[in-house]
Amino acid sequence: MSIFRGQFFRSERRLAIITGLVLVFSAMALTLPLGRQMLPLTIGLNRQVNWNPSEQGVVVFAVLSPHCPISNASIPELKRIVNEFQLTADSFVAIVPGSMATPEEANGLQEKFELRFPVQYDRDNQLTESLNATQTPQVIVQVDGTVVYSGRIDDRFVDLGQRREQPLHHDLEDVLAQLRDRQTPETRFTEPVGCVIERGLKARVDSSRSTSRSSAADQAASSSHWTFNRDVAPVIFEHCSRCHRSGEVAPFPLMNLADVRKHADQIAVVVERGLMPPWKPEPGFASFRNEHRLDDRDRTILLEWLKSNRAVGNTEDLPSPPKFVDGWQLGEPDLIVEMPEDFEVPADGPDIYQHFVLPTGLTQNRLVNAVEFRPGAPEVVHHSIMYYDTSGQGRKLDAEDPQPGYARMGSPGFAVTGSLGGWGPGGQPQPLPFSMGRPIEKNADLIVQIHYHPIGRTVRDRSRIGLYLAPESATHPVTEIMVANVDLRIPPGETRHHHKAEYTLPVDTVIFDVTPHMHVLGREIRAQAFCPDGTIIPLIWIRKWDFYWQDKYVYESPLELPKGTRIELDCWFDNSADNPLNPNSPPKTVYWGDFSSDEMGICYFQATTRTVEEYRTLNKHATDYFKELWDRDQQNRRKRESK
Repeated sequence: MSIFRGQFFRSERRLAIITGLVLVFSAMALTLPLGRQMLPLTIGLNRQVNWNPSEQGVVVFAVLSPHCPISNASIPELKRIVNEFQLTADSFVAIVPGSMATPEEANGLQEKFELRFPVQYDRDNQLTESLNATQTPQVIVQVDGTVVYSGRIDDRFVDLGQRREQPLHHDLEDVLAQLRDRQTPETRFTEPVGCVIERGLKARVDSSRSTSRSSAADQAASSSHWTFNRDVAPVIFEHCSRCHRSGEVAPFPLMNLADVRKHADQIAVVVERGLMPPWKPEPGFASFRNEHRLDDRDRTILLEWLKSNRAVGNTEDLPSPPKFVDGWQLGEPDLIVEMPEDFEVPADGPDIYQHFVLPTGLTQNRLVNAVEFRPGAPEVVHHSIMYYDTSGQGRKLDAEDPQPGYARMGSPGFAVTGSLGGWGPGGQPQPLPFSMGRPIEKNADLIVQIHYHPIGRTVRDRSRIGLYLAPESATHPVTEIMVANVDLRIPPGETRHHHKAEYTLPVDTVIFDVTPHMHVLGREIRAQAFCPDGTIIPLIWIRKWDFYWQDKYVYESPLELPKGTRIELDCWFDNSADNPLNPNSPPKTVYWGDFSSDEMGICYFQATTRTVEEYRTLNKHATDYFKELWDRDQQNRRKRESK
């Protein structure tokens, strides 16, 4: 049967038959031994095999959700497998649980991702639950009604928000290859990584009543005194809605009760694990202005309400939904720099790090008080880092790459003139104190690195950068201090390799913010200031480094550090096979470098001084330090290449 032009949808009779068979198959799967030999005939791998999945009793179910980014990002791989193994509407069905989407959203999934296989909307989750599916995406393979595989498509996604560039294991493909070659697959189950399938309040209550393991805590939670209108809405509006709203990076909105109920089980998971809100610095170790962590009370309110009967409460208790500024958050910028053409992000493949060279057209030297990055396609833009260049090196690299910009992870590939900070999802532009700014020279080019992550469909991005200039009369410049040590060598197999760097301030210095940076082997990073009088000032500490959530952290109040203060940076790396994000299998020695297979350990600080003369001293000292690091890195590379 052809799977093109949506024939599956137009045949209600076939849909009813398939649905009935699935329910029968699923019931059989609960009673038949999962490991029994369904296909006793084994054929050598080199022998040509006629393959008709449906005639061999093979049915593959893929449970998907249009609101789950991991599910969407996995669709290209599913499409490839469907084509490679000649799966038709008789042998492959995608299922969208009704608790996670509307019928219109399920239809939209098929249109948006140009699916050429059937998508069934499971209104009451009956089919989903009969397959014992718990996550999206999840695949279930049955042979004559017996489950031979249930779990992930592959192991590209190792956790929520974390994925390898390439999977190490192709679970679904391996099972189908065995079936195609008339081999008896070994029944197996893997843990799917994705979004929890929302079951709804009634299903959770029925489940708790049917098990004797329901604890007193569970029963108490089911009658929580928290209400959405009085207690939960203020937490959601303050900590979630900024990103979870239309046009922003988050995959679904959280602007009202219906939104929260629709994703309640998933919210509970990410809050309980501390994944959301994505605030990484250690509590009590430095204070930051842009902090958006949940305190203990807010966390308790959310989790208890989410695991309870989710009471609505009195209408008069509901606060007004938050109102956000559309467009530029600080008002119209003095200068807007835009990508001259769209950059196409493919549907699938590894993450992309692209540098775009954008002329500013400035006719005189100025101080930049604030920078605002506005992604053109927020759904695919993970973060950005902004530099400026007057050497023309960026233009040369751009000219060598046929695509817009040039591809490179880490640094821009040369010693830039300066930097203007970065942006991450939910980040808000933070102006420097009035009359202060980062110097940018006339005719400078912006070098904007953008980290893109494919989301399962082709997307075009054309991002913009707004520069807010200090008054022409402003004379108080701000520079950047970089603390790093390029003599980095991480032996294979080490689970907690320690690496250290330091920088000593040549004058009394004021620092405004900190931006730590590592790659995927990074596990922990900490910076402290050791003052001449013995005082230790905490600067930043991230115990669980996450490469996929990087940010600039602005101090609650600028920190004044006396001359002679030593900033120490401690980094820890995991270069073992147990690190699921390790790009090398088996692990190998890793050095300092720009690419995903290399590593870094850096802290950047925006800083200034009380006097112009001290600023000149600090700026020259920081510039010389950076040049020394650059030259040493180039020497190290040449030595390794000569071996």
